[in-house]
Amino acid sequence: MDRKRVNGPEASVAPLLKNANQEHTPILNKENKRLDNRGIEDIRPVFLKTGLVSQASGSAYIEVGNTKVTCAVYGPRQLKKAAFSRNGTLNCDFKFATFSCTKRRGQMKDAEEKEFSQVLVQALSPAVRLELLPKSAVDIYVSVLENDGTSSCLAAAIIASSVALADAGIEMLDQVTACSTVFTKNQHILMDGTEKEEAQKEGSLVLSYMPSLNEVTHILQAGQSDSAVTSKAIEQCVDGCSKIYSVMSTSLLQSVEGKA
Repeated sequence: MDRKRVNGPEASVAPLLKNANQEHTPILNKENKRLDNRGIEDIRPVFLKTGLVSQASGSAYIEVGNTKVTCAVYGPRQLKKAAFSRNGTLNCDFKFATFSCTKRRGQMKDAEEKEFSQVLVQALSPAVRLELLPKSAVDIYVSVLENDGTSSCLAAAIIASSVALADAGIEMLDQVTACSTVFTKNQHILMDGTEKEEAQKEGSLVLSYMPSLNEVTHILQAGQSDSAVTSKAIEQCVDGCSKIYSVMSTSLLQSVEGKA
């Protein structure tokens, strides 16, 4: 018997290995269908549920295809040592779980996570009535459990944060929805791109939108694209946000009925 060998359990599961050829796999077939049989303008099914974290003031869990994101909101809490401010403060913390990506993430926040934390603040602040929370702070913690597209993770984080704020009873002007697109080499606009599609992207765009007020709160674009392609991508993202808004409203309505 080899005592130096560590035998794994009998019911072990083989690890998922990254396909080395995924960067060369065509993401569109002759009928302009994607790898998951979606059309170019189709978004993945969205599952959204509130009340995930019982200790938090409000929380939400969202699944967009294989992308899984959780969000917890704490507050408002009074800032004791800070100087008096007529408006409240919105603090956002975005973090990829170490096991969420194909390549293992570190424990410490990297530059991308710090950037996404700031994007969350900029996307949500126009909707939150911070003037009603003087010398107070609202803390939002977002954790990505599975990453199937970085842009879609950011969009899902904005959606979950908005629903969690509403679940916490924070007064808002409107819900903030978000949608992402991926630009391919042939200037195709793929809505809600996956990780395999992002491996061949030329650029990406994430748009945050308040449907009831018809106002855009934030746009984050990376890569290269023509102005006409960008304008069309924004229009498609607005349409996608309107579809996601109904899912958010239904989730909050079910939450209210459950509490009642």
